[in-house]
Amino acid sequence: MFDHKAYLQKNDSMTFDEAVEIYNSIFKILECNDEYLHELWKEVIDSALVYSNMRVSWNYFSREEKHEKDNLRTSYHNTFMINLKAFHKLSEQLKLDGNWIKKLGSSENRKRWGDFAGYILCIENIKAR
Repeated sequence: MFDHKAYLQKNDSMTFDEAVEIYNSIFKILECNDEYLHELWKEVIDSALVYSNMRVSWNYFSREEKHEKDNLRTSYHNTFMINLKAFHKLSEQLKLDGNWIKKLGSSENRKRWGDFAGYILCIENIKAR
């Protein structure tokens, strides 16, 4: 069972509305026709898929499987974060609004960044209707 209210009370949580606001800020950036910027966004999406798949599977792994796959999960998380930071850096180089990253918070807050990976996929999934 999942207690959404308890999750939201944690200081590293992210509401759906916060995630949508950050996502929409990113999508304004993607109005730019820079091909490399769009390639980097695709890498963000791809790495969010890989990381989120591992994160969901984590709920069903045995203790032994978790121990065996912990470094891989961390690697997937790092890849997502690196890709998102690269996307942000390029958007700033292109003089586009990069303030969305401040709303996401410090990359030291890995759980929040990981939550955002899942939110990106949730939003993309709903958007695809």
